[in-house]
Amino acid sequence: MSNLSKSLLLLLGVILLSLAAYAAALRPFILHWGASESETSAFLPGDDMAPYTSSTRAVTIDAPKEVVWQWLVQLGGDRGGFYSYTILENLLGYDTDNTIVIVPEFQEMKVGRLVVSTPPSAKGTDKMSWKVVAVDPGKFFVLQGWGAFVLREAAPGKTRLIVRTHGWATPSLAAKLGYFFTMPLHYLMERRMMLGIKARAEAGTGVPLSSLPDYLWLAGVFLSLLGIIALTFLAHRMWQALAPLVYGVLWLWVCLIADPTPGFALALLAVVAATMVWFSSGKSRGNRAKYS
Repeated sequence: MSNLSKSLLLLLGVILLSLAAYAAALRPFILHWGASESETSAFLPGDDMAPYTSSTRAVTIDAPKEVVWQWLVQLGGDRGGFYSYTILENLLGYDTDNTIVIVPEFQEMKVGRLVVSTPPSAKGTDKMSWKVVAVDPGKFFVLQGWGAFVLREAAPGKTRLIVRTHGWATPSLAAKLGYFFTMPLHYLMERRMMLGIKARAEAGTGVPLSSLPDYLWLAGVFLSLLGIIALTFLAHRMWQALAPLVYGVLWLWVCLIADPTPGFALALLAVVAATMVWFSSGKSRGNRAKYS
């Protein structure tokens, strides 16, 4: 078997092991990120409007409900944005601008309103929208095709933001596979949205929020993935093959389980880069010895 064939086989092994780890251990976590058992099992507004409940996620915000609601109600590409990864939203063509201020004209939420994915000026992308089908101002609203956004008082001056995501019908195997593979991306964006609302509510209106941590985290995650792929082509011994297999699972842990801050992502990148240097230097020494 050629080295290329071995490398491609190892890369396939990394993918399969990562998928197995995701399905067995990581997926249950991301479906209930931050939510308590009682929140996960509780009946929430809108549960009767969807085929089934896909996920329940929650975060505690050190701000009163009325303050959190002012940020939450501004969701929308034509309003305050989605408070998620602006760089990814723009790469997908949504051209969003995540605000850091509370805008008085964005504070109304009525049944029938469309929460759109992009501002009217955006071009070159599929424009999605979610219809408001239920609302209790200051407490919750439900978006058809997305789910319920619920605020509950956790303690005086503290709020629990709960997002109950609804599933959709998957009548075919292709639909089931599509749902399986798109859920992690939805989770990453939804988690960042919830953390974005938390950061804004706790900081206060008009307070600048740095995007540098997001850029560093995304860079660490992306470059680590490239490094792991490169390791599959640098590993030419059995023990070396363990590195990309282990790092592949660690990469998923950094993406899905660890806090989305630069520390873990950059640490993994440093380890992967050091391993690449190690494997490359070992290969160079082997080649020099072979032809000396």
